[in-house]
Amino acid sequence: MAKSKTFQRFCGCIEIKEEPKQVAKVDDPLGSLPVGALEDIGTPSYLEKLYQGIRNDFEHSGSKFEETSEGLHTKGVDLKRIEDEKKRLRELLIIIDGDVAFPTGKSTLTPKAKELIAKIADALVAYPETNCRIGGHTDSVGSFQSNLKLSKDRSFAVKAELKNSHSIAEERFVEVDGYADLRKVVDTMLAEKKNRRTEIYVGTVRIVY
Repeated sequence: MAKSKTFQRFCGCIEIKEEPKQVAKVDDPLGSLPVGALEDIGTPSYLEKLYQGIRNDFEHSGSKFEETSEGLHTKGVDLKRIEDEKKRLRELLIIIDGDVAFPTGKSTLTPKAKELIAKIADALVAYPETNCRIGGHTDSVGSFQSNLKLSKDRSFAVKAELKNSHSIAEERFVEVDGYADLRKVVDTMLAEKKNRRTEIYVGTVRIVY
């Protein structure tokens, strides 16, 4: 009994040092996962944490999301869930409104677009076992060839912003391309803002269940 910490504390024989308390980060809405977490928790749980983290990060900075049938929407951005047949999360799809991201007919990112991309970059850094695919899309107004070039230029502009300004490694870009109006959201030949968009698919480096 004399060797127990309770007895030693009572008699004053030794000074028992208290374990330092862990101080939680109170201003880290995005959260993060260490390398190796994917193997431990699997792709669906990994992406659920990323999904919630992105939502928290946007809302922490004042952008309130609305719930949709496919995920979340806020001004200029949609965050959609890509699920398998068992409703397990396989990828996240981040859609940046083309009218917000670029001036008409140009591939120069607007200041607002750079803000949005910075948040996506922060998420990629915080969740390092992810990669992404970037696709540019236009409506059907104008010639197909000019729209194809514009859509490709826009997707590479997004990649350049992620890579050069936020140090996202080249190997994390699985695919970067433009599709003009070949993958319409709304089937029309008219000017349609839903068809003018940049899509960023974020998935894990491999599927783990």
